[in-house]
Amino acid sequence: MKITFATGNQHKADKTAQLLGRDIDHEKVDLDELQTTDLAELAEHKVRQAYDKLQRPVIVDDYGLGFESLNGLPGPFIKFFIEASDGLERLCRMIDNLDDSRRAYTTCVIAFYDGTTLKVFEKTMLGTIADHPVGSNGIHTDQIFKPDGYDGRTRAELNDDEYDEVYRKVRPLDELKRFLDEYYG
Repeated sequence: MKITFATGNQHKADKTAQLLGRDIDHEKVDLDELQTTDLAELAEHKVRQAYDKLQRPVIVDDYGLGFESLNGLPGPFIKFFIEASDGLERLCRMIDNLDDSRRAYTTCVIAFYDGTTLKVFEKTMLGTIADHPVGSNGIHTDQIFKPDGYDGRTRAELNDDEYDEVYRKVRPLDELKRFLDEYYG
């Protein structure tokens, strides 16, 4: 059975299909976003909406970037910060003088729903925020998030193999793949 990834982000859809090793459809669907800091609650709400609109098995994902010195904010509201003028640089400035360590974490939730079965998968990765945006690869916060274990480089500075490795560490794709393989064969 074919699954549809409800996202407006073609890069994310392509990367997900590649790493799942599965042909999935991609469709941009306008979905309401709950105003919550709970990514799992947000993803569940969105996947149910997407299913209601598409009437076929669907996945959605939601991503958050949390600064430890700001008790996890901006979290799932990160896209609003990125969309602002000079958003990535402003995010770097937000934690100046708050925390010398610049500790942060990314969390990704992927939800699947087929009208009967709901599955929610979540992963978190630790790292730090760069002093300024750096690198040219990737999307969204990749230019400012430096995952632990990669010599202080941002995700946008990683080579393709390292980028895919980190992508798997922050997105619960392996868990989703195991579920889909067992559920759909």
